[in-house]
Amino acid sequence: MKKIFILLFISLLSITAGYSQYFQGTFINSGNTLIFKMKPSANLTTAISYIEFSFRYITAGAPSFSIGSLVNSVAFPGINMQRRTDYVSGAYTYVRFVHNTSTITSFTYVGATEYEICRFNLIGPAAVEDFEMSSDLVDPSNETVFGVVDGGGNFIDPGSNDQLYGPGFYIAGNLQLVPLANVPIPVKFIGFSATKKDDNGLLNWQVENESAVTDIYMVERSFNGRDFTSIASLPKKNNGASANAYAYSDNNLKALRTDIIYYRIKQIDKDGKFAYTEIRSIRLDGKSFSASVFPNPIISTGSVNIDLAEDVKVSITLTDAAGKEVQKGFIDGKKGLNIYKLNMATFAAGTYQLKVIAGNENKVLPVVKSK
Repeated sequence: MKKIFILLFISLLSITAGYSQYFQGTFINSGNTLIFKMKPSANLTTAISYIEFSFRYITAGAPSFSIGSLVNSVAFPGINMQRRTDYVSGAYTYVRFVHNTSTITSFTYVGATEYEICRFNLIGPAAVEDFEMSSDLVDPSNETVFGVVDGGGNFIDPGSNDQLYGPGFYIAGNLQLVPLANVPIPVKFIGFSATKKDDNGLLNWQVENESAVTDIYMVERSFNGRDFTSIASLPKKNNGASANAYAYSDNNLKALRTDIIYYRIKQIDKDGKFAYTEIRSIRLDGKSFSASVFPNPIISTGSVNIDLAEDVKVSITLTDAAGKEVQKGFIDGKKGLNIYKLNMATFAAGTYQLKVIAGNENKVLPVVKSK
């Protein structure tokens, strides 16, 4: 990865002027959720093969928080942002992310319109922390950058123009920065499992750093992995301990008449701040994996839900009525629910075939693109 990164810098350093059409990056927070976005300077039709961005925080005195599951955006079909190894330089820790596993299908991005890249929750002790999105295209050894490359290997980031934007944007030497102050970090989940016993779903979770502001835990259930409904609430244990374990049993699963059930736990503080566990699933059909598309028909974008019995690489291929491949993507599938975003905004109306291959098994699903 580092060799690729340095080669990109060498190419970039040979460019002295800004681009007429390019993306800029920013990030915002919604409670303890960090959301990364970018916008084009003008209408821009392009495929994207590479995205990289970073944020930083002062290492000394920072709470021992962790980063929850990353959720990629529907705006970039096939996007697979992955966290790189954190980079420490001086007083700061830099947290870096990259997409470089496949080419995102060509799409027309509307000028000055924000498109979400990805988001994730911060979890840890009840505290706050200051962050800054950061980019330095001058010093390749710094390894903190906002960069975008099209399907042909050409840079479509701002070059000599402002790389980032947003409230408080400023430049300090080579660095361009967007600050976020006092981002809340709620209680830390250290484990969550969902298992089937007889006809019951047994949910167990463990937490650290409970405090006086910790209030309740909501048990949420879904049949499609997207739309969750609360089915129970458990109050925080008043035993004076900061680390606790909780359990809940969802009984009589057969009565729900479904093949897969998804669960997550929502922790809510007394001030309204909240955090989620990862999503866990219980399979009732005995199959190794399942796949479904929602909504179907698709007007613009849809979600391919892929539920796996184990970690396995997954390929997703979309073909038109003539059998021509029109979109392809890959994900490093994890046990449980995986979501692949299917962008069909520019496709003609009609019926398509979606083939999902997980390990040695595959499923073919009809997908209808409406007008």
